[in-house]
Amino acid sequence: MPVVRLEEAKEPFIVALDVGTSSVRALLYDGNCNAVEPTTLFGRSQVGLQTDSSGMAVFEAESVPNAIAEVLDALLGKLGKSASKIRGVAIDTFVSNIIGLDANYKPLTPLYTYADTRCAEDARTLRANCDQTQVHDRNGCMIHSSYYPARLAWEKRQHGERFGKVRHWWNLGTFLAWLFHGSNTVSCSTASWTGLLNRRTLKWDEVWLNELGIAAEQLPLISDLAPGLQGLKEPWRSRWPALADASWFLSIGDGAAANIGSGSVDENHMALTIGTTAAMRVVPTKIPEKIPLGLWNYRVDGSRPLVGGALTEGGNVHEWLHKTLKLPDARECERLLLEAPPIRHGLRMLPFFAGERAPGWRDDATATIAGLRIGTTPMDILQAGLESVALRLGQIYRRLASMAGPSHRILASGGFLQSPAWVRMIASVLGKPITACLEPEATSRGVALLALEAMGTFSGSSLPVPELGTTFEPDMQSNKVYQEALQAQEDLYQRILG
Repeated sequence: MPVVRLEEAKEPFIVALDVGTSSVRALLYDGNCNAVEPTTLFGRSQVGLQTDSSGMAVFEAESVPNAIAEVLDALLGKLGKSASKIRGVAIDTFVSNIIGLDANYKPLTPLYTYADTRCAEDARTLRANCDQTQVHDRNGCMIHSSYYPARLAWEKRQHGERFGKVRHWWNLGTFLAWLFHGSNTVSCSTASWTGLLNRRTLKWDEVWLNELGIAAEQLPLISDLAPGLQGLKEPWRSRWPALADASWFLSIGDGAAANIGSGSVDENHMALTIGTTAAMRVVPTKIPEKIPLGLWNYRVDGSRPLVGGALTEGGNVHEWLHKTLKLPDARECERLLLEAPPIRHGLRMLPFFAGERAPGWRDDATATIAGLRIGTTPMDILQAGLESVALRLGQIYRRLASMAGPSHRILASGGFLQSPAWVRMIASVLGKPITACLEPEATSRGVALLALEAMGTFSGSSLPVPELGTTFEPDMQSNKVYQEALQAQEDLYQRILG
């Protein structure tokens, strides 16, 4: 990550707010999109996601705005007089979130997150009653508990009286825009993650509105990232005078920001990210006429589509296996994995510890291990688990490759890079080299880059690229074995889930 000292940083300064489900962070970037003293000039606040065994995953309505206020207080306090150089505030958030407000813009519901699965039954009902191919073509999303149609159907079924009182169904980004600026707008990036946006017209989908009993006026006005919101409201204007006249850009999806920040800005670069979960995404040159079934079509902004697929599994599978099995230490595990031939264990695994997203989108999917024998070892299960995630990424890549340029590169970021054995495994499944992106703050960097682009500092063709590291080459003999394993995993999927 390019880093500069405060006294050497070039104006304009950008504050990047990265709003996740576990924490909110603020970092400072200069006009070259270099991080400005990130080890000292930052703000960070934990947020408490409320969960239970029913599938609930919500925030108290005010908790995230309060956390944002805390991190801005911390960053501005550390900056002192240099805060006057800030010209923009860029925000990314976890997406597919929704909150219901009354006529006076007071919250009636909690802030639901994409991880709340209580509407899985409603998703199944909608899938049974709708033509999913048509829905996917219109909205670029499959019917799933993480999107608005199932969430709103559940809210109407479970809380009918409250549903009738809601006058505004907004997302977190719009709620922030209202609190800070009195604006009821949403970026097309964030709107594209709802499952309610027509992906071609960038308007709310009338078919779904009629089906769900929602008026377009209850949803935010759709806008683009630029030119940004001006005129900070009180009491924030007095609290943050350095930000009072800055451009506050509408929040965008964290996945879109991560793509841009990792250098995957066009069809010649595909992003592979594995943190707790995993995703593969590409920015095509134009809106695809047809999207491979099982993938989604979101937006970076009004002119750039984003196509890909996300898994519920990734680092969470690695963590669960290490916690559950009596494994050697991490270094020894890595050595053994590097030495192991592919699929040597004879196991087949569906790694759906938290349900399935792409490509099958089955909320009810659970993890399965087939082929266990008396001689199966913990290392066998670890290898099978990591290979199973690699194979799920292979399912996405089979569909996504046609959306990328013929000579595209795969740029990887996330915690999985700490395991070269796993990266090589995935490269061999895909049959493509994987190059490590060394940018540790790809999401924050991406949203800062987009803000600087909107301010005219960069053009889309001149966005600075991050530092790249090792390229992991695929083993094509292993690739042949993995292609058979892909089919075996798909056969197991069909037998269990249909």
